[in-house]
Amino acid sequence: YFILGVPYDATPEEIRGAYFDLDRKYHPDVKKDANAQRKFIEIQEAYEVLSNPQRRAAYDAKLPEEIKRGPEISVNFKFSRMVIPRIAEQQLYYVLCDLICTADFDFKDLPPFHLCLVLDRSTSMHGARMDMVKSSALQLLRQFRPQDLISVVAFSDRAEVIIPPTRVSEMPKDDGRISMLQTGGGTEIFQGLQLGIEQLRSIDPRYMRQLVLLTDGHTYGDDEACILLADEAAAEGIAISGLGIGHEWNDVLLDRISTASGSSSMFVSGPKDLTRFFEQKLSVLSNTYARGLTLEFESSPGVELRYAFRLHPETTPLPVSNAIPLGTIMFRKSMTFLFEFLIHPQTAEVDKLTIMKGSIRMEIPAKKSARTRLVIDVSRPVSDQVDRETPPPTLVEAMAKLTLYRLQERIRKEVSDGQIDKATKHLHYLATHLLSQGDRELAHTVLMEAEHIQQSRRFSKEGDKRIKYGTRALLLPSGLEQKL
Repeated sequence: YFILGVPYDATPEEIRGAYFDLDRKYHPDVKKDANAQRKFIEIQEAYEVLSNPQRRAAYDAKLPEEIKRGPEISVNFKFSRMVIPRIAEQQLYYVLCDLICTADFDFKDLPPFHLCLVLDRSTSMHGARMDMVKSSALQLLRQFRPQDLISVVAFSDRAEVIIPPTRVSEMPKDDGRISMLQTGGGTEIFQGLQLGIEQLRSIDPRYMRQLVLLTDGHTYGDDEACILLADEAAAEGIAISGLGIGHEWNDVLLDRISTASGSSSMFVSGPKDLTRFFEQKLSVLSNTYARGLTLEFESSPGVELRYAFRLHPETTPLPVSNAIPLGTIMFRKSMTFLFEFLIHPQTAEVDKLTIMKGSIRMEIPAKKSARTRLVIDVSRPVSDQVDRETPPPTLVEAMAKLTLYRLQERIRKEVSDGQIDKATKHLHYLATHLLSQGDRELAHTVLMEAEHIQQSRRFSKEGDKRIKYGTRALLLPSGLEQKL
């Protein structure tokens, strides 16, 4: 099951599909190195067992019970309406989903992790920015476990391996290879991303593999190549987090690179932000119960997913697709997601709608057969007669915060389209709501940006990112995590 990358309860069709995908990838006509040939033989042997019902049954009978058990994760749903009204118009429908890991921490079988830092060392990183990155990287090394691996790649218009994959126990506490990094050249993210992923691919895939990309600028013409590479890495279980330093970097690209694996991008305005990120990432890697969570589902005709957002941890919008990367869940921790559906008018014959039916696939590193899944089946009745009801407070709160975040998305588009009057009006509306919630600092930034847009007809680079990531941070209200 591990070799083919399928769960214990995989159907014959799923086993066949996984086999053909791997066969194409590792066939000797495609890859000729010795490791690929060994992998190809393993794939053939695994498929011969699992594709034969008698051999599979005999194999399953020998497996330990822990492999046959499902994930120790409970799932709870809250709905904007318990009953969907049958009306002649389209309507929005919201679902708040909580995933709660009930497993106790057990590190004895947890594999080590491999963290690869991919650092922008272009000319614009000279001075305080590079000093901040060096200091934070060296501080991070001191917090790793001895068995963990670290690698470092630096890039400008070319990429270079500064530290190849090395056990922390074999590294000096103050590694001069990081301290001696020099800046110079342009910014070509693909070069660094590709070399960083190569370092992670060179190690046993049972390791938990994380790439952290730090940059302060726009890349030159390789955006699509970066996105394709991030998608490939995500399919292999490699997570990527993007950190933008200063105000010149491409937040749209870093969002897309990061969300491919269910991670998120982050705006780094100073050393404290970088330190906090590394502490959080180290905590996640050291306490991972399941990784690569991916929601795959279908809905009834006339039910359309329009928006998906992870509220906790690491608030971020998620790609809307038939396979949504959700991220990583830690031992005894929770994850919260908000989904917006558009429901089209329903005929009188329809008395129930399937909102989500499918599964959440995941990999549990501590399990010998790591692949597993959590089945979900969410449906709601449809009726002509619907009583007035109040949605759960946590859902109302999340919807209100999401509205503010999406408003800034709308404002950015209006500015891009030259609709300055509309954008200015909506910025004042956003500031009013922020003030009513007591967020004076962000409201002040919004009002200052409204003045700037009226004069220059574009966002300032600093204001643009402060508003985007400021409203995103609102999606984890102080009380929400305590209520979950």
